[in-house]
Amino acid sequence: MISPGAELVSRVERTVRRQRLFRPGDTLVVALSGGADSTLLLDLLSRLPGYNLRLVAAHLNHCLRGVESDADQEFCRGMASRYAIPFESRRVDVGSMAAKSRLNLEDAGRRVRIEFLDEISSTYGAAAVVLAHHADDQAETVLMRFLRGAGMTGLSGMAYRNSRGYLRPLLDITRGEIEQYLRRCSLEWREDASNSDTVYLRNRIRHQLLPLLEEYNPAIRSCLAATASIISGDEALLCELTERASAESCRVGEGRVVCSVGQLRTLNPALLRRVLRHAFKQLAGTLERVTLRHVDALCELIDSDRPNSRLALPHGVAAVRAYDRLVLRQTGEDLLETDCELLITAPGSYQLPRGGSLSVDVTSGAALPAAPGTACFDLAKIPFPWLVRTFRPGDRMIPFGMSGRKKVQDIFIDRKIPTSERTSIPLLFCGENLVWIAGLCVSELCRIDAPSAAAVQVTWQV
Repeated sequence: MISPGAELVSRVERTVRRQRLFRPGDTLVVALSGGADSTLLLDLLSRLPGYNLRLVAAHLNHCLRGVESDADQEFCRGMASRYAIPFESRRVDVGSMAAKSRLNLEDAGRRVRIEFLDEISSTYGAAAVVLAHHADDQAETVLMRFLRGAGMTGLSGMAYRNSRGYLRPLLDITRGEIEQYLRRCSLEWREDASNSDTVYLRNRIRHQLLPLLEEYNPAIRSCLAATASIISGDEALLCELTERASAESCRVGEGRVVCSVGQLRTLNPALLRRVLRHAFKQLAGTLERVTLRHVDALCELIDSDRPNSRLALPHGVAAVRAYDRLVLRQTGEDLLETDCELLITAPGSYQLPRGGSLSVDVTSGAALPAAPGTACFDLAKIPFPWLVRTFRPGDRMIPFGMSGRKKVQDIFIDRKIPTSERTSIPLLFCGENLVWIAGLCVSELCRIDAPSAAAVQVTWQV
């Protein structure tokens, strides 16, 4: 005789196998609320043929419904006992925690659950945490994200395996099928009265919007779940393309993400938006509060004719456009640092206050600079002492081969030096005369007219 619910067990086993969710003998933490969905989940996992799973039941008491919450906890404890599996529980006053942290109840509850489940998973060395979200939950999630505004990532709904490694093997099972299974198997469950409270958006969608949409399409729930599944597959492909484009256009390091504006401009607009979001997440670790408005502003920064501009973004991130570079970094890092000065009185090696060094060596006047960071001067024309300092607005010099003075700022612009880097380039002065912008420009005032023993070579090393 076929056991009650055998068809549902077979469907879930097929999902587990196709999605490669877990392997036989794995230890799994089951998030157990006592509701119909998690009750079914625990029973199905215990029945999966050939898997012999080691299950751990984990229940979080949110302390939001007084004695009802406590009764849920004891119900789950009894379930774990009947299945002869370990039971872990915790009481957390989510209401107080939400008020203290200035979070809504849903967000506060989610954070506490993740922390609790991760801890239990680590304690037992579990392969994964298993959640009981089902097809109806998927439909509600897609609608909720659509109403709030979402792209393909949001509309792909919940994944069988999320970024934390949490598993959802019931996404193909409807709420109606869950309750039918429980009745056939004579299994009891708890009803959470708060699931009927329409103060929450999800509950309004469940009890008001979805029934209305069913008047237009009775299969709207399964249609939404199927749409999410299709979008999820497309999303996975686009994520691969985004990773490739990001690797070609951007590099991550030293607490910043640096992208080539030229390469970003060659990307399809849809792919560009994804690459920018990816770059932001690499830096900030999250995309929360990042909206289409922020991404569009970044796109405008890239398309702008202005070579230098800056944009403030959520989570304290600044986007700095510097000629052909777009730099994302935390604003806690000073973009324009304070002035630094160093006196050079004789040949030798000098450590610069903001990092790097200057080496001053006596050489032949016939010597040629060995690298862009090296220059040769006629010491008779620019005798010691020298002053090295950072750029100040209004600085001018007579560039090599010219007779008139030119603003240093204009030289920076001509050489396409980003605004954020201009204060990191040493300027060397003899008296009031600027004689060298390190690595960029030598002054006509220190030209070596003929081979001379009174010559020095200066090398700037970053």
